Amino acid sequence: MTAPFFWAAGALSAIWLLVHCIVSGRQIAQPLVEATSLDPIVRHTQYLCWHFTSVGIAAMAGFFLWAAASQAPAFAISATLLAAGFFVVGVALVWRSGGSHLQLPQGWLFLPVAILGLAGLLT
Repeated sequence: MTAPFFWAAGALSAIWLLVHCIVSGRQIAQPLVEATSLDPIVRHTQYLCWHFTSVGIAAMAGFFLWAAASQAPAFAISATLLAAGFFVVGVALVWRSGGSHLQLPQGWLFLPVAILGLAGLLT
């Protein structure tokens, strides 16, 4: 019975999308747009990447929910890979840059999503 894992992964991804759009929108995107001291190319590229992240998380949630509703786990493969990629990149870059995971926990948010996806794929 894979659907419960995919429903849970999809719901958790949707929650992270809301957190990204609301909290990160206020704390990251808005100040970034207002940072006129940055070169416009840098500022606009970073803002574009913020929106790409929004699309990526939305796709992740949608793929998991589609997999749960349609009983087609192929969609969950893509979503699980996205979640695992967000986790690996988010954790590795913070570690490599000497940052703090307490200040930049975003990568860790996707570990339970990837685990739920994997559990659904393996059952």
